Amino acid sequence: MTLLNTDMKLRCFVNRMQSLRVSKDLLWQRAVRPLTILLTALFAFAASAAEAQVRLENTIKKVETFVNEAGDVERRLVDANSVVPGDELQYTVRFTNEGTLPVDAGTIVITDTIPAHTEYLDGTAFGSGTEVQFSVDGESFGQPTDLNVVKEGVEVLASAGDYRSIRWTFAPALEPGEAGHVSFNVRLK
Repeated sequence: MTLLNTDMKLRCFVNRMQSLRVSKDLLWQRAVRPLTILLTALFAFAASAAEAQVRLENTIKKVETFVNEAGDVERRLVDANSVVPGDELQYTVRFTNEGTLPVDAGTIVITDTIPAHTEYLDGTAFGSGTEVQFSVDGESFGQPTDLNVVKEGVEVLASAGDYRSIRWTFAPALEPGEAGHVSFNVRLK
């Protein structure tokens, strides 16, 4: 398979509280038929006054495992130009305040859908200064210990493979010129 259109850049101007829904189609070419994975991210930003300018950048990298010269196993991120089922991918959203005013504390919320035909890898959701929550239905979010699903007619605690969306709430204010990022890893089915 070949991955196309891996980078997304977006500028958004925020006046007080505004939500912006961003969709990105990623096309995986297969010999038999194309498979479209829709990566949808919901970005909510607020500024205390006038205008904040936030730049967003989305990247997808393949996680490659290799043995170094010393014989140790290491992992590195490489371009996801060619992927096959079983490969591990890392999705990252970077956000930068390019405006002249800070973005209020707790008002940057990033919700990302776990792409179809992938499975979230437990423990890989990361975002410095963020609270991370998960969803099994894409609508209600909570901590892993609070999420349940029904399997074979019985309600059980959800596992990482049941997650459909991840939400990060960036706790501190984002001052002009400051940046942050959130990420998660999946395995391609």
